Amino acid sequence: MPDGTKMASSPLRIIYKLRKMLKILTKNNLRILFISIVSFLFTCNCLFAKEDFKDVPVYKVGDKQKFWTWNLTVMPPEDSELQATCRGVGEYVYVFVSDEVWEVDVFERDIEKIIRTFDRSTPETSIDKDKGMYDVLTETFGIPPDVDNDRRIYFLISQLGEYRGHDFDGYFRFLDELEGKHSNKKEILYLDCEDPSDDYHLGIIAHEFQHLIHWKYDPRETKWVGESLSEVAMILCGYYTDQKHVIKYLNNTDSPLISGRHMVDYRACLLWGTYIYERLGVAFLGNLVQEKASGIKGFQNTLNSMHIEDNFLNIFGDWLVANYVSSNPVKERKFSYRSISLPTTPTIKHFFSLPVSETGTVSGYAVDYLKFSIARAKDKKLRIRFECECPDDFLIKVVKINNDDPSNPRVEDIKLGKPIETFDVSNVGMDCREIVLVVSVLKPAKKPVAYRFSASLIPDVEAN
Repeated sequence: MPDGTKMASSPLRIIYKLRKMLKILTKNNLRILFISIVSFLFTCNCLFAKEDFKDVPVYKVGDKQKFWTWNLTVMPPEDSELQATCRGVGEYVYVFVSDEVWEVDVFERDIEKIIRTFDRSTPETSIDKDKGMYDVLTETFGIPPDVDNDRRIYFLISQLGEYRGHDFDGYFRFLDELEGKHSNKKEILYLDCEDPSDDYHLGIIAHEFQHLIHWKYDPRETKWVGESLSEVAMILCGYYTDQKHVIKYLNNTDSPLISGRHMVDYRACLLWGTYIYERLGVAFLGNLVQEKASGIKGFQNTLNSMHIEDNFLNIFGDWLVANYVSSNPVKERKFSYRSISLPTTPTIKHFFSLPVSETGTVSGYAVDYLKFSIARAKDKKLRIRFECECPDDFLIKVVKINNDDPSNPRVEDIKLGKPIETFDVSNVGMDCREIVLVVSVLKPAKKPVAYRFSASLIPDVEAN
């Protein structure tokens, strides 16, 4: 007999005994006492059984339901109503499919794979292949909201369409967590119907599920932080399916991680999210989600709350170095990736002969890599003259690559104290014949920031 039935029958037996014992009371008094006891026991029984009721699915396979969704073929999106049928029920998920795409784009095998991945197991490359996506991500980021008092998340699969050549893979709509005419008042992830159970689209589920969880704890988080965490959610679940975006970023690193506009670079966010996960750990990701402050301030607050003696700017600078050197094996962990491999080296400005004098521009929180290849020579140093209007806004690092041991780069920070600064890189020309200047600007900028530099070889008197 189910536990809920036992709990319901016990109060009735107690009530029967009480009625026999209380016959001596007046009829009115008995009625008042009897109603009070019944109310009390019923309330207690409901409280104890509440969690059991949450486990009972609201829908079963074959049930039909209408949902509010967005028509994404126009901008801004328009609210539209869609009818879908429940095609699968898991421990943590309902899978509803638009009737128009069932057994056209979406099949029973897709539903089975989606539920298995979300509920029970993730790929070998996941941080825990014996756990489903739900457990991996809730243990990392936190428990999702529960506006409908049902722990299951709704996956609504339909044709999301495209707008001006941009195809939509999936989204989370926070309006469903609020009261409103077009709110579904459910936790829903909207997913496209094209190959819905391939690795790429399973990665999309991880991405959007992080957004859903994050909304509960910090609905006002800045976009670049939210997208970085959603990209690393895919990595945690074993889906490095956005590698093509990494290639595009490395081919154009003048792409801001942080922008003053609403735009965000998913390519940079994937690398940043993966880097902070590897450097700071899984616990940092969860604490960052649940930190109420946003952006860089929230990042620094999380470091402080975890007693990590580091700061955002230092970590950001090391990340820029890692993106250059880690295409080859690197010994120092803060300059490498372990969860992913970089498919190519970043695009650089490469100078094969010296002296050289050039101008450049770099966007805020983006990066330029200036590489100087030095002919074999003894007792030389590289003198660099750097000019800019706002030296305090620039981040400059020098990376020295040892030709005999490229796995052990040496990195030096350069502090610009004035608009024109000259500094030397010693002991070049023998073992060290590749010097890379890492140039970034530490503030959002409406347009790229200009700089000028020159470089020449001079005698290294101290080396004699």
